[in-house]
Amino acid sequence: MSFGVAFSIKSTFGTTPISSISYALALCTDMDVGLATFIFNAALIFLQMIILRSRFRARRLLQFINCFLFSYFTDVALYIVYALNIPDTLIINVILIFVSIFLIALGIFIYMPANIAPLPGEGCVESIVLVTGWRFSSIKIAFDATMVIISLIMCALFYTTPFGSVSIGTVISAFGVGFTLRQIAKLYNSMTGKDINIVNE
Repeated sequence: MSFGVAFSIKSTFGTTPISSISYALALCTDMDVGLATFIFNAALIFLQMIILRSRFRARRLLQFINCFLFSYFTDVALYIVYALNIPDTLIINVILIFVSIFLIALGIFIYMPANIAPLPGEGCVESIVLVTGWRFSSIKIAFDATMVIISLIMCALFYTTPFGSVSIGTVISAFGVGFTLRQIAKLYNSMTGKDINIVNE
């Protein structure tokens, strides 16, 4: 998932929705992307406490570990991706966006059913699903779209352009990750006859 974020930033078409606020924060404050990611994800953990209230389990605090690791590896992935000197062409950048979408959806599909501790972004989506009973992939799309809107407002107020962290690739990702996650789950079901439980208490 860290590489998914790194590829989206490298594409110059806007970062992934869940990282758009972190990247906007980094742009607006000249802060390191990894540190901005940690601050934003820590805030999402506290948001889960508000959403779930008495249903918030102490185990969810393990997300702080994921929060630190994801922030660290985002910086590592960015270093590696830029060190590869990938050509900056329209076709390559479009490919990077779709690779990014796939990696993030696959990451969610792999770690959410483990039911240990999700990344805070998915933890928020999961919390909303637990409270409302709505479909995870649908809430994921709505949540990502909300992140995009907040990022636009942040950059409009505190950066040189509202499109600092958001562009066409971000919009594609906002709908693409949830859709791709649904297709991966369907493919898994058709291959194994089993369903993956993405949402956990």
